[in-house]
Amino acid sequence: MRFRARSRQPGTAQKLYDWHLRPGALSLLTPPWEFMRFRGLDEGLRDGDLRQLQVTPLYLSWWARHRNFQEGRTFEDFQERGPLQRWSHQHSFFSDGAEDCWLVDEIDFELPLAPLSHVVVPILKQQMQTMFRFRHLMTQLWRSLPQPSRPGRYAVSGASGVLGKALVAVLGTAGHQVLRLVRRPVTAPGEVFWDPHSELPRPELEGLDGFIHLAGKGILDGNFGPAHRAEIDSSRAQATACLCRSLAGLRKPPAVFVSASGIGYYGHRPEGFCSEEVEAGRDFLAQVCVRWEAASQLLEAVGTRRVCLRIAPVLTLRGGALPPLYWSCLAAPSWRFGDGNQPFSWISLEDTLGMVLAALSQEQWSGAVNCCAPQPTTLGACAREVGAVLGGRPQLSFPVELARLAMGPRASIFLEGCFGVPERALGFGYRFLHSDLASCLRQALGCYREERAPEWSFEWFAE
Repeated sequence: MRFRARSRQPGTAQKLYDWHLRPGALSLLTPPWEFMRFRGLDEGLRDGDLRQLQVTPLYLSWWARHRNFQEGRTFEDFQERGPLQRWSHQHSFFSDGAEDCWLVDEIDFELPLAPLSHVVVPILKQQMQTMFRFRHLMTQLWRSLPQPSRPGRYAVSGASGVLGKALVAVLGTAGHQVLRLVRRPVTAPGEVFWDPHSELPRPELEGLDGFIHLAGKGILDGNFGPAHRAEIDSSRAQATACLCRSLAGLRKPPAVFVSASGIGYYGHRPEGFCSEEVEAGRDFLAQVCVRWEAASQLLEAVGTRRVCLRIAPVLTLRGGALPPLYWSCLAAPSWRFGDGNQPFSWISLEDTLGMVLAALSQEQWSGAVNCCAPQPTTLGACAREVGAVLGGRPQLSFPVELARLAMGPRASIFLEGCFGVPERALGFGYRFLHSDLASCLRQALGCYREERAPEWSFEWFAE
């Protein structure tokens, strides 16, 4: 059985070919809802490379060999060992004038256990079309994000998290050198050991074009009790203060320091919109954000431009709040807490990284910036929209009192919030890729509409 996906892409065939071979491209093109995960570091592609993928939930290994590289034109990967009888994937790039090109994926494969396996062919066809629709859309989208004007050296803390992994990949595919801070012994190229409690300068970080600080204990990675709260505060405010003293002690500190903060800076505000001019809230998470942002101020004294992104919940199946909503809505109704009117600010993964890159590349970005979509909603409306995107699901109410009893202190994370608006980002001229919730969820969940597709085609060829 053979399948071909074809789409028009901006830029030359050579640039598109180069992008596919750089570190991070394979991980960016793997749909988060697929039962397939890349094993090891995504260090880019070379002729003869053998890469391992893991097919879950059965944890089957898929070994793919890359070969037949023709500069600027094509390369191929084929299954050397794996669950299919046969698999070969030809990636081709064709020029179409001075400014555009065509991306063509051709797959030749054979299922195991034929002819019994033919009963799953209709499902497989739909799955492959969705997967390659994602790949072609994301190829276009990731390459459209703002980038620094020249290749540079950047360091990322929190590189193993959802945002960190995606950011490292996006920077890598753009041709930048990326250093990943780790809190264990260094085991791979590009890693730098980091002790969050040390203020000693690290010589590997001299002369960086930018430092992106995303590290911090997960808000949902605990029971939100006293010990967990202490970890949250220490991993943000105290660790950031030590890191910034270390960077300030370098002979040549980073040109720009982009630090994560949180939209929780504003506390619980069930009414009104929260621009960057609104004062901080007084609850625990709000005060953590205040200390977190203040910890990096000393870098301004050594000439480093500083940007604090107050990040809203990121809607992606790679982690965070969206996976539980997605999996529950697949087989059951969506749920809201009480009347569902709890404030909910949100942002897509693509726009989160777009703002990080804009902060790195555009000098006017400085100080606190709300990293959220321009159309905040309520928690109930978000859950209802997930159900609608998945084909329509009824919504049921979960009593607030029962939620507080079941979740304990963590309930406040879900039941409180604010209506954040990105006033400064819009003033800087940032253009959102996903400004409305429905378009964000369609992209995040792989539920596409034809009118949002680039010029493309899908073809199947029976043997």
